[in-house]
Amino acid sequence: MEIINLKTKHWQRKLNTVGEIVTDIEDIEQSIDTIFYTQKGSVPFLLNLGTDIIDAIGQSPEKAKQIITTILTKEIPLQEPRAEIVEITTNYDYNGKFEVGVKFKSKLTGEERTKTYYV
Repeated sequence: MEIINLKTKHWQRKLNTVGEIVTDIEDIEQSIDTIFYTQKGSVPFLLNLGTDIIDAIGQSPEKAKQIITTILTKEIPLQEPRAEIVEITTNYDYNGKFEVGVKFKSKLTGEERTKTYYV
């Protein structure tokens, strides 16, 4: 799809591709990915981009859940105002990785998505 033919103003280039784009809910999802995986203060000139999820590493499961939930419910609405957090879940997967589920809704369309991240 060519940028000139887009029927939405909500788009960005798709990460790790050449020439592809994401629109609407995929655009919001990619923004949340960037927020989740970017260490706050690590991007020059965008020092407020990202989170301090790293603070949860090494904590007990309950403390990690509290830290992550607090951070994400604060940072995602600030940095991606088109998204509304519906639910945040945490769990350990079968490999012992800490799993974070983020269910969000587009304020533009009402569409919901759930994305799983690993800390």
